[in-house]
Amino acid sequence: MRQRIGRLICLFYSLVFSHVCIGQSYLSDSAFYRQAVDHAVGLYVNSLGENSHLYNGSEYIFSSHGIKGSPFFFSDQPLIGSINYDGTAYENVHFSYDVVQDRIFLTEKGMGFNIQLINEKIASFTLEGHRFIHIHADSSNDLSFGDGFYDLLYAGPSTAIAKRKKQVDEGFKAEDSLKYNSYNFFFVKKSKSYERVENKNSLIDLFPDQKDKIKKFYRKNKRLFKKNLEEATVRTCEYYDQLKK
Repeated sequence: MRQRIGRLICLFYSLVFSHVCIGQSYLSDSAFYRQAVDHAVGLYVNSLGENSHLYNGSEYIFSSHGIKGSPFFFSDQPLIGSINYDGTAYENVHFSYDVVQDRIFLTEKGMGFNIQLINEKIASFTLEGHRFIHIHADSSNDLSFGDGFYDLLYAGPSTAIAKRKKQVDEGFKAEDSLKYNSYNFFFVKKSKSYERVENKNSLIDLFPDQKDKIKKFYRKNKRLFKKNLEEATVRTCEYYDQLKK
């Protein structure tokens, strides 16, 4: 398919530039360029067939000069994953997740730019073994980050999710460079609402009906849970659901 796309675009540009002398008399350079790009995009999207519905977002522009690290999830290179977009599931899609902006953008070698998808149309996506779901926050949820994409860690009668965040931090010294740092925030849903997990004690407090058993469970797995709040959250939810069977 890539060869067919390439031929379409090359054909278009050969036609366009054969009429440059005529067009320049009444069309400015910038308008001519925009028209050329728009038409090339149209040819490319039409060639995608059933996948063309994905390519209806705006252009994604990334600028991170002078900042160490990457704003993207897992890798600064596009990865292959799946996206549930506007009610349709798409497999083997090349895309990146900008954790700073909480945005998804598509990357295709056949195009000279990236396309940013519309967040409201993304129900979920998978990337490197992680499944992100789009949660619409409301007053019943203690989701301090509001609407957005959350990593689904565990889905049972109890649910555990994580908000993956990155932000630009300054160094300790004036000469230190700016750097992207990663932060993770965890939430648990038992019935209808999500509640924030800030430490081991706040996690235990979310399960008052099985508090004593969960404390014993912690003592048996002390080393495992000592510095890994994410693992502790998942394992506690799993254990609690087993107790409730």
